[in-house]
Amino acid sequence: MLRRVLLIAALVLPAPALAAQGRTDALITIAHAHIAARQFDEADTALTHALGAAAYLMDTVHVFVWRAILEHMRGSDSLARVNFHSALVLYSALRVNGLDQIAPGLADVFESEVRRFRVYPDSEVDQRAVWVSGPKLAYPPDMLRRRVAGHALVRAVIDTLGEAEGFGLIVLESPDPAFDEPLQQMMMAAQFSPARRKGQAVRSQVTLGFDLHPPTPENPTRLITSAREQLRAHRPDSALTLTEQALDSTNQATAGERVYALLVQGMAWRMKRRDSLATVSFDAGVTGYRDLIARGTDLAPVLKRLADSIRISRRAVPLESPIVVGTVDEPPALLTHPPIRYAPEMQALRIGGTVIVEATLDTTGHVLPATVKVVQTPNPVFDAESKRVVEAAVYRPARVHGRVARVTIRQPITFAAY
Repeated sequence: MLRRVLLIAALVLPAPALAAQGRTDALITIAHAHIAARQFDEADTALTHALGAAAYLMDTVHVFVWRAILEHMRGSDSLARVNFHSALVLYSALRVNGLDQIAPGLADVFESEVRRFRVYPDSEVDQRAVWVSGPKLAYPPDMLRRRVAGHALVRAVIDTLGEAEGFGLIVLESPDPAFDEPLQQMMMAAQFSPARRKGQAVRSQVTLGFDLHPPTPENPTRLITSAREQLRAHRPDSALTLTEQALDSTNQATAGERVYALLVQGMAWRMKRRDSLATVSFDAGVTGYRDLIARGTDLAPVLKRLADSIRISRRAVPLESPIVVGTVDEPPALLTHPPIRYAPEMQALRIGGTVIVEATLDTTGHVLPATVKVVQTPNPVFDAESKRVVEAAVYRPARVHGRVARVTIRQPITFAAY
């Protein structure tokens, strides 16, 4: 009886699996006989030789199916799954009927692997895949500016984990090809509840429609305020994103709001140590601010304070004269120093004050780095910048009895808050 059932099982494989004749088929036939006689080791040997002799893909698939049957008969469903899996990797459309006639539960072993490969249409599942969560569509900038809207249709395969597979993800229709990539990115980042068949999660194909409408313009002032909050939290990248949104023409910022956004954008670039980009933003912002003042435009106090603070902090005004600790005939004089960087978060909060830095000058007028220390500060945030400026400063040396001398100085550095 077992021999007859095994032969029936072989006949219900797809036609392509029986197309190849010759040595492989002969070895598989020998393996059938050994399995029917429960001579499992001999069957294993025959199937090993058959796999080595397989010249065509479907020959190999046929061998893996019979090796899966053999492993199940030996009592190892895990190895049976491995072989069914190998067969399905080569031919995902594989169907094998009559497996339960060989042994109860063998069909379930096969189906457990089939579920991982087969893509079920909605008509064959008990529960369809459903969108659970995901990002909003990143509207293409050009489409946003042109206010392009319309309907999009996307087809995708949702895996057993509820994620869209990249292969086979197709935008069937959309108002403009510019939407295709954002739609695909949105689908790949989405989370679905997977389709289910007989209580098991399965891969399924879904076709989803989306109504695409440009987002409602956002309040630029609110965006810029949020950007300043991001700067206070030391998140310049987020601040830059928000200022770009505020400056986007779709949000219809006023001239004052554009100035405000450019100044905050410059602060964000400076926090990232991108001084050249900060200069571009500051120049545009300060120029716009002066134009508004010249036209007599009534500006919000917060914008006035910020613009004035940035203008003051960017001036190349020499530092105050150093104070000498001790007595000299001719005090040192400051010749050069690097620009002072006013911490953006301190500007935003309008925190200022004077830092006193003590340092020793050698007889050439250069600062000895090891001697630099802060002796008075309104806020520790200013300390590192103050020390940096003094260390890089150059002075005309002090003189005692007509000769250059090494002296200790105290250099005031003022951060003006407006």
